[in-house]
Amino acid sequence: MLRATVAHWRLAVFGTGAYATGLARYSVDTKPSAPPSGDEQASNSAQTLAKKTRERIRYMAIKPTSPALTRMAAKIKEGQVAMDIVKEVDSFKFTTEDLIRTLPMHRAQLLGGVDMTVSSADLMLSSKDDMVGMLYDLRTKRVESIVGAFNGTQLKQYLRQHQLKEGGTKKEMANRILNDVWGISLKALEARFAMPKEAADQDGLTMPLSDDTMALLSTLEKGYLKQLEEEFGVEIAVDSHKREARVTGVMHHVRGALSTLRERLTANTTVQIELEKYGVPRALSAKHTGRIAGVINRATGGALSNKNGEYFVRGDSPVAALDAQRALVCAMVEPKNQSLFVVAPDGITDLAACTAVPASDPFSQPPTFVPDMSFHTSTGVETPSPISLLARHVLLERQADGSISRGSHSLVKALQSWALRQSCLVGQSVTLSAKLGAVLVDMDSTHKRLATQFYTPDGLMAAVAQRAPLFGFSSNVSPLKWLRELSARENTTKQVVLTFCHLDQPASNGDNSLAANSSAKSKYILPVYSNDNTLVARINVKAGKVDFGSAQIDHVCGTRTANVVILQPTQDFQVSVSSRQSVNVTADLSKALEGVVRKLGISGHANQHSVPHRHEVVETHLGIFGLETAKVVDVSRVQSSSGAMTCVHQTWDVIDDLRFSQVELMPAAEGRVSPAFMNSEEDWERYLLSLFKAALEQPSAGLTTTEGGSGSNNVL
Repeated sequence: MLRATVAHWRLAVFGTGAYATGLARYSVDTKPSAPPSGDEQASNSAQTLAKKTRERIRYMAIKPTSPALTRMAAKIKEGQVAMDIVKEVDSFKFTTEDLIRTLPMHRAQLLGGVDMTVSSADLMLSSKDDMVGMLYDLRTKRVESIVGAFNGTQLKQYLRQHQLKEGGTKKEMANRILNDVWGISLKALEARFAMPKEAADQDGLTMPLSDDTMALLSTLEKGYLKQLEEEFGVEIAVDSHKREARVTGVMHHVRGALSTLRERLTANTTVQIELEKYGVPRALSAKHTGRIAGVINRATGGALSNKNGEYFVRGDSPVAALDAQRALVCAMVEPKNQSLFVVAPDGITDLAACTAVPASDPFSQPPTFVPDMSFHTSTGVETPSPISLLARHVLLERQADGSISRGSHSLVKALQSWALRQSCLVGQSVTLSAKLGAVLVDMDSTHKRLATQFYTPDGLMAAVAQRAPLFGFSSNVSPLKWLRELSARENTTKQVVLTFCHLDQPASNGDNSLAANSSAKSKYILPVYSNDNTLVARINVKAGKVDFGSAQIDHVCGTRTANVVILQPTQDFQVSVSSRQSVNVTADLSKALEGVVRKLGISGHANQHSVPHRHEVVETHLGIFGLETAKVVDVSRVQSSSGAMTCVHQTWDVIDDLRFSQVELMPAAEGRVSPAFMNSEEDWERYLLSLFKAALEQPSAGLTTTEGGSGSNNVL
């Protein structure tokens, strides 16, 4: 550059004179003489300067200054510039498009490395302020390069040529050149991203809108779409009749606006899952976790992701996201309130006659539990009678550390002790009931399947405990034999049964439907898994119409379950203990129930919405509750001479559109038991004997006709 050349010339010419002057200043003359005249003094000084200059040049090995450099130095000193300053400064000229082309590299450097790549699509997701800020940073770097290449005199001459103000620092003059000569000001950069809409290319994209997406659009804050239009310089038109959103403008702006809109909508349907809140997470392999994610996606349409140990589920709507959340928790967490007992008859305790076989059941509980195995005993083993099975068996229990080992008591004492502990937890008004069915298990898929060989009962349960098992229960049984045996003595009632679970937070909008928070890491968790705090509403159906005046509501708290596996070719059963109290049905509560039933389309009246909707919200003096299940049930009841009641439920799950049957046995009418029953081993033995008989499909044993036909208030 010119400036470097001039600096070198100054060192060669002016520096030598200073050095020579210094040498003359410190020289000493030992001979006294008369003072020289003026002419002589000037002549001597010139000779001394020339002599010392030559000596220093020889000392520093510098060649004598050429006449060309001497003339150039003289011209610079006189202000006569030998170059075209306008042409030189204009060689640094750039445009806004030049800055935009360097944006991806600049963005990658800001993100932390030159090896990173940033696409144009990624840039379009940045806000207008971010884009202008990056462009202004690049502009500042160009200003610094101009300041470093030219001196103040040269920049003044350039400004003078364009009839602009010449004063100020070099940085101020360089900015004045960019703003007023080249037209690259901050306002110009902002205008680059706020082009007039009429000048934009009228290209666009159309996004189809589902019912859920339309509902989500209605929940966006007021003015959000207008803000999106201004940010990206596009036009957004939502056509509710055609169910589509049309975005027009410059194409890369259109894509950016659509991407931002989709991200905003899915933020409402993404829920972070705190698995520890519901129990102990299972130690599953990545392979099995991926299998669960696939099952959840097929069952609910939700997507599962795991980021640094945090689980997120996303659905097409807040309701779908919460359904996927429920599925994830049910598949990956061992419930806190569940126990397991395994009954092995004495005759098979030392035989390798037990195994686990593949099984699948859409009716298993907890909801959307993903079972894949059930227990099986060789058919060559003789089935004992209920009395001998109750009297002579080996009991295996699941321990606190997850292992399954032999217990020290019989099933009667073990279940009674368990129920007494649970009744202390659930409080007063204890109810006790049991359902027939099959205990199912989901085991980590990285292990070898147990169905390849038979085991002893102890060996089978030890092998199961090593595979991160999760136990579920399917209460779906065939009602044919039960209905045939009991048809002459049954009392049948048809009811609509609604189950609501307590919500930790109120609904966020006013249309009585549940929506997650707008944060992508929403903490809104719907506790639909533990059943620790629920409302169960039963409404009779008469002549094909729902009689809302007959509504009965129970507040059920602290439900605890114990799965009992019988290692015989029989059915298993699940025992439940809970606390239940009646709730006063006010006019407002009855109206809210009527609204839920009408939306489900099962009221029997003409004004029906026919839109099954989970998580519908009902407000009571006990808190806010969200709808979990809605069923239409035909209940056939038979009561024994001892007071025990058997109920056969033929159920239609309205929301999931499933039909199944259940058999439930209670030691007393409506399932309510007294403290005397809970502490009586004889009463427990009698109750368990009836359960064993039912498991061996002996429905008529010991039953007599019920009188009065009072409805059972057991929890479905």
